[in-house]
Amino acid sequence: MFEGEEGAATPVAALLDQLCTTMDALIALDLTRLSRDELLELLRGVETQHRRLPVVDHALIAELDHRGAAGELMARDTASLLHEVLRVAPAEAKARCAAAVDLGPGRSFTGQPQPPLLPMVAAAQADGSISVEHAKVIRGVIAELPKDVEVEHGAAVEARLVEEAHRFDPNMLATLARRVVALLNPDGVLADDVEHDRRRHATLSGNRDGSGELRAHLTPVALAQWQAVLDPLAAPKPSDADGPDVRSPGQRMHDALADAAHKLLASGDLPPGGGVPATVLLTMTLDQLETRTGHVTTAHGGTISVHEALKQAGDANVIPVVLDSKGILAYGQSRRTATAAQRLALAARDGGCCFPGCDAPPGWTQVHHILNWAFGGGTDLINLCLLCGFHHREHEKRGWQVTIRNGQPWWTPPAHIDPDRTPIRNTIRDPVTVG
Repeated sequence: MFEGEEGAATPVAALLDQLCTTMDALIALDLTRLSRDELLELLRGVETQHRRLPVVDHALIAELDHRGAAGELMARDTASLLHEVLRVAPAEAKARCAAAVDLGPGRSFTGQPQPPLLPMVAAAQADGSISVEHAKVIRGVIAELPKDVEVEHGAAVEARLVEEAHRFDPNMLATLARRVVALLNPDGVLADDVEHDRRRHATLSGNRDGSGELRAHLTPVALAQWQAVLDPLAAPKPSDADGPDVRSPGQRMHDALADAAHKLLASGDLPPGGGVPATVLLTMTLDQLETRTGHVTTAHGGTISVHEALKQAGDANVIPVVLDSKGILAYGQSRRTATAAQRLALAARDGGCCFPGCDAPPGWTQVHHILNWAFGGGTDLINLCLLCGFHHREHEKRGWQVTIRNGQPWWTPPAHIDPDRTPIRNTIRDPVTVG
């Protein structure tokens, strides 16, 4: 404990004692005695305070820099002082000093206090609503803007991105930020077209266990084409509105290839013998149809669960064959796919995958029935929305629910994401305004 001349604790020591006491209590807490909701409450609360700590760091570093403490202690600069005192890596010390310049309190030439260069980002960090990574993205965007553009639009860009940071993780915020930069500084968005000719070669072979191996050496043109096809499909997608994609890069690329094949097969553009729109023939018992449980037989002789079969049939005609002890009880087409006109209307309304934070374009989406057609949901616009393959497969098991409100799809998050379960919508395609 720090003490003054008369042995009394200094204000700094008292604050550190309070912080230390709280940390000791948290570390010693028996988490096994807490309920799931209490664990989540504690997780959110600790994260909020964790996000607020950089504000203290910015102020400390800014004050040390203003006072010239590095020079007094024979350090080269403030970053070197941090490196020596805190034993952090030089790169981290430099990054923290740079953040303090943008987000810490400033001083005028006459020594008068000045607000941070990015006051809205600093305020959002102070209340714990955005993370260090969110702030890093916003700082990077502002730094990329030409000086004249920053003077005119910098504050508006900062306000917009701080608002979006309350809804999106840093990866999705960076995607939106690139759109902002492209809008305000289109001449600064350049493509690197340096490619080398390569010998074309591709093999697709099967393994003994039924899996396969794909190897290819692509020409520059083929590479560019497949990058254009697979990049949007393989990009990380939020598992939840605030949760990262837990798939590895290799798994994302595999799923992208599968989704591309699904779209090509459904397009009908392949030569005869393949590519016809899928017709799913489901042979089931009356009990399975009524309970939606068990496994059914497909036209190809396979067996899949009733639930998965009905879900995967979203873009295909489905012919149920219901059997009882006397034979075929019912046979007939129970639904139709969305028409071309409905597809265009959905593309105009949703703009692509409508799951919050997802930027998959309309061409890479599937039509989702909000009320499953197997439970009586009609193929009408009020019961349809567009979802990419990933969110079509994952949203239900992750506890998300979608409804149509005022003509747009709104998503209700599960309670572990938002205890209030406040409906949200995908705003990533909303028009970018900065003025």
